[in-house]
Amino acid sequence: MNRIKGVMYMQLRDRTMLYLPWLIVSISFLVNLVIGYMMSEEESFYTGGIGSLFIYMFVVGIVMLAQTFPFALGFSVRRRDYFWGTAAAIASVSALFAIFLLVLGYVETFTNLWGVGLHFFKLPYLNDGPVLVQLWIFFAVLLNMFYLGFVISSVHRRFGKKGTWTLMIALLVAFTVTTYLCTYNGWWGSIFSWFAAQTAFELSLWMFVGAVLYALVSYIVLRRATA
Repeated sequence: MNRIKGVMYMQLRDRTMLYLPWLIVSISFLVNLVIGYMMSEEESFYTGGIGSLFIYMFVVGIVMLAQTFPFALGFSVRRRDYFWGTAAAIASVSALFAIFLLVLGYVETFTNLWGVGLHFFKLPYLNDGPVLVQLWIFFAVLLNMFYLGFVISSVHRRFGKKGTWTLMIALLVAFTVTTYLCTYNGWWGSIFSWFAAQTAFELSLWMFVGAVLYALVSYIVLRRATA
């Protein structure tokens, strides 16, 4: 348990992971705020500025393993402890970010869309439902994006460039074949209808399942990965 805590603290010591994404979001927000002041007050507009948070988590998933895995193993940290310590750190960061997004969404509503009709933090569909549901949606998406990057980095750590390219090619072939089958059999209408019928909370549950699967594959791969 102490080693898991040690890994968790090691991951959280890099304050850049906490500050940089919000710096990026803040710049995007300020730019959109200026645009809002230049527009008519009767107009309201939406932006995908908070998407940079989710993209950042994907990048962190890729970079974190490369930066900290060899270092941790060099101090005789077991791979299992590294995995669970990292999982605890990312779960904490994802929960913190989810709370920030929720609070800023309520501030946006309280300020009447910042006085310029700007929908930045509180968006339809994503912010539907009770408080806990909204928190879960943000948390699940952030976790999914991190582990998507983490599993890619894990494969690269275990199998190198050739293994990573082989995986990418295999996924591309699978995607191509699936797309062809959907088009040939006329499944696209049913697929789109299914997605349209799902709430953001229901989709977030699937994304959480995806995150668990990514994490499981990462754990299996890292057990035999070298520093």
